[in-house]
Amino acid sequence: MTDTIENVTQLVSLPTVSVSEPISAPKTTYEDALDALRAGPTPSILIFDCDFTLYPFDCDKDRIGPFSWQIWHGVVDYYGRPSNSYTDVSNIFGAIIDSGIPVAFLSRNPSAHHVKQLLSVIPCNTKVERTKKFLLNAMPSDSYFHAYSSNGFGKGKDKHFRALRADSSIPFSEMLFFDDMPDNVSAAEVQGTTSVLLGRMGLTLEAFTGGLQRWRQRSAPITSGGS
Repeated sequence: MTDTIENVTQLVSLPTVSVSEPISAPKTTYEDALDALRAGPTPSILIFDCDFTLYPFDCDKDRIGPFSWQIWHGVVDYYGRPSNSYTDVSNIFGAIIDSGIPVAFLSRNPSAHHVKQLLSVIPCNTKVERTKKFLLNAMPSDSYFHAYSSNGFGKGKDKHFRALRADSSIPFSEMLFFDDMPDNVSAAEVQGTTSVLLGRMGLTLEAFTGGLQRWRQRSAPITSGGS
């Protein structure tokens, strides 16, 4: 004898989806970064450290150049070891380039040639400026790249910032700086540059958008109260 359904309420009803309310796809990291850049005023220049800020290793210590691209592993070093950037970097830089904001790279790594060559093969996800395919393309000129030891030249990256200031004529207060080293961030803050100390995941979307918000708060004109 088979079981029968005596009441229609015994049927399991499935949830319905209204065709009048289309489901929108979640935004990509690129779109979120672009929205953050368009949400208000932006710095005159965005400045990035390289090692452990853009990628999770020390160039020329943990990886050896020259670097190249392989279809299976992405960026690899001379010995074929994966040398890719942090997850959000490609999309963030794509949004930066498409927004037309200049970028500078300041590194205390003395192996300037290998650092620069690595930046020239790490891809970025541009949607507008499609010919600018790599992180290095975010620089307006080679004078915005400074990689050398700062031993004996003040704290943090004082020497690097002074050189960039001379080359770009951009005041320190109009710069936004990202680095993973507390000493570098502290020294930049002393000179008046809004700076973001990055964590173990390097440059993330959260750190990038938070840095933009902090720069806007510090750069907003002060209005006096009163009636």
